Amino acid sequence: MVTIHEARSLLERHFIERPPALSGDLYISPEWYEDEQDYLPVWGSRQFLVDGVEAFARWDNLVIFIDKRTGEIREEFCTPNFAKIREMKPVTAPA
Repeated sequence: MVTIHEARSLLERHFIERPPALSGDLYISPEWYEDEQDYLPVWGSRQFLVDGVEAFARWDNLVIFIDKRTGEIREEFCTPNFAKIREMKPVTAPA
């Protein structure tokens, strides 16, 4: 079982290998979501998530899931995953 701390490290490595296309500085929030299968990290630009500057909001349809059993990171579209995302519960990840 992958801990949320390990999941954050995996996500950081993922972003090093595949830098996201976003304006501003990459920020991984300590507020995540989870269900029995996956973690759902909250990420984007620091300018938007911390400072609230709308011009730095993400406009993609990307969602990232981290499998709790394997640590596999899946990039998927948000739209077909609305039901899954709505059912996920908040969890705090280490900063």
